[in-house]
Amino acid sequence: MNIALEAVLRALGLFYVLSGVLVVRSLAVSAMADATYSAIVGTPTHPAERAREIWLAAGSVLIGVGGLALVLLLDVAAVLFILGAIQQLAYLGFIAPRYFDPHDEPDAGGRAKTWNAAIVYVVATALVAAAARGGVLRPWLDAPVWLLVAAGVAIVAGVVWTVRALSVRGSVGKAE
Repeated sequence: MNIALEAVLRALGLFYVLSGVLVVRSLAVSAMADATYSAIVGTPTHPAERAREIWLAAGSVLIGVGGLALVLLLDVAAVLFILGAIQQLAYLGFIAPRYFDPHDEPDAGGRAKTWNAAIVYVVATALVAAAARGGVLRPWLDAPVWLLVAAGVAIVAGVVWTVRALSVRGSVGKAE
């Protein structure tokens, strides 16, 4: 295998692992701010906002897991990247405009940046799919068991962290 190509793919995977973590963190901060605001004004946050947070967090976990698979050069990264691209495009093209945006109109500049990021992700997805098809990524079943277990533990830890980070809504305003 080409060492330079592997390095590029691993760097790309690491970028998406970190992106997933940072998006979940920003969603958690946003959820905390929304919950605090709701507690102050005494008006609950619209249910669409919570649904948006859950959708975006799930997509972030998917992107982070795909990134981890790419760091490990596993062929399952291609499937995960494709699912992540579908999730992003479904959100931007159908779900957000119909269900989320009517309740909280997005900033036009922010939405344009989100579309740009989605397009970059689709290009990255094509690169990952080509790498899988070209044999650069190894079959995940051929990976050492310890590596799969370690990746599984990391994924479970990430999911638990995501759920805990977004559970702030239920705890704001309650006695400790």
